Amino acid sequence: MRGTYTVSIGQPSRGISRTELQHLTIALFVLTLAFTIAFTGEIMGPGFFFFFMVSLLSVGTAFLFHELAHRTVARRYGCWAEFRMWPMGLMMALLFSLFGFVFAAPGAVMISGYIDEERNGRISAAGPFTNWFVGTLFLGGSYVLLMAQNPLWFIPAFVAFINLFIGGFNLLPIGPLDGAKIFRWSAPNYILLVTSILGTLFLGYYLGPLSIFF
Repeated sequence: MRGTYTVSIGQPSRGISRTELQHLTIALFVLTLAFTIAFTGEIMGPGFFFFFMVSLLSVGTAFLFHELAHRTVARRYGCWAEFRMWPMGLMMALLFSLFGFVFAAPGAVMISGYIDEERNGRISAAGPFTNWFVGTLFLGGSYVLLMAQNPLWFIPAFVAFINLFIGGFNLLPIGPLDGAKIFRWSAPNYILLVTSILGTLFLGYYLGPLSIFF
């Protein structure tokens, strides 16, 4: 995710266009493949399909919910807003995954309409906040399963980690990422989001579900 961009296109949008659906589908598939490769260390092999499905659930909640959150808030301000993939970012995600790391910059929500600094900050904050919220819910579910000694605890733990990772990555206050726009709008809200995600990561590590990722 590379944050939100303001462009001059059309009227307020509703639903999902064919172009946006295509871009979201391609980005979702490539990101899922990248996370699968990064965590399995192989392109094909034993357990690859299972981990691909777990990654699909994780990226589906983290990436899709993140972008749709940006889009929803922008549309509430009466703007045209749709996701567009960034081909170079997707290629970099696959390349970095071969080295065990995912560069999560598949694209951005393009926006047309009146967006001042406050609105831009709120639109940008919607993505990482959604990742934190979803990540916290799945972390709680993972902890419950772990305490019950259910081997499926790993699945919600992975969903939680990917959500918190993507949310945290986008809070870096650099370039076109969400963090830079949020910080310009409100430093206190930026600090609150950063501490919430870092605190949840630490809690997940302390309780056990996220310790396998560090």
